[in-house]
Order: sequence, then C-alpha cells, then structure tokens
Amino acid sequence: MFKDTLLQWAGGKSFNNMQGKEWYRLLTGSFFHQNILHLLGNAYGIYFVGVILENKIGSWNFLAIYLIGNIAAYIVYAIFSNYTEGTGASPGIYALIACIIILHLYNKEFLNLQFGNWPVNYTFAYLLLGNFYGMGAFIVHILGFSFGTIITLIFLFLNVVI
Repeated sequence: MFKDTLLQWAGGKSFNNMQGKEWYRLLTGSFFHQNILHLLGNAYGIYFVGVILENKIGSWNFLAIYLIGNIAAYIVYAIFSNYTEGTGASPGIYALIACIIILHLYNKEFLNLQFGNWPVNYTFAYLLLGNFYGMGAFIVHILGFSFGTIITLIFLFLNVVI
C-alpha cells in the first residue's frame, strides 16, 4: 500500500496521470525501482559505468549525460505511451554506455576497453540483458542510448570531452 502510494506520488511518468505542476515525476521516478533486483542491477550498472567513464569526462558531464538521458527518454516515451509505472535509472545508464562506446570508437587510447575485468564485463552484460525486462524497458533503453549518443556527439563537437 505504501509503495503504491509512493510510486503514484513520485514515480509513474505518464502525462495522463500528472497534474499541472508534477513535472518533477520525470526526475524522481528515476530513483524508484520495481523490486530489489531492479535496484541492485541499476546500482551495479551505474557503479561500473562510473568506474569506466567518470574520471575521464568529469563528474558534471557524467551527471549531465545521466540526467538528460533519463528525463529525455521518459518525456518521449510518455508522449506516446501511458507509462504509469515508469521507474528506474536505466535510460540514463544506457545514455552513459552510449558515451563509452562513442568515446572508445573516437579514440581507443582515451578509453581502453578490454573484456576480462568487472567494469567492462558487467557493462556489456547490462547493455544486453537489460533489454529482456519487457518492451517498455527495451524502448526507454533505446531512447536513453539515443539521447546519450546525441549528447556525446554535441560534447565532442564543443570539445567538452576529450
């Protein structure tokens, strides 16, 4: 009961359910999760992505890509779907994974990625396995990845990263 009330108040990014000034749901829903497995998967995801990327691009760029990836993905998805149970940080994590891939392709020495260590192995597994959580998750992951790609390319163009 409490969980449902809390999710209804702070999560659930459907524009159909939002009242006039409840725009904060597009941000707060990223901090709510469906269950402990969902929370742990995203916690490890953000940790290992951070180990790979944060010291290379800086905390503020990392945060910007993460937040924009989450919020933009949920806005686009909410426009086209009644996304009442929208929770989780995964679109932002997928945005950061897009940044990792683009920066690695742009300059292999800047991000030297090799399988065989936990951060790279977990991030790759997260990238693949996270899409089996349902069609809604698959779509917001693609949206997060897309926005991460756009943001990273803008950052490269403006010489914000590398």
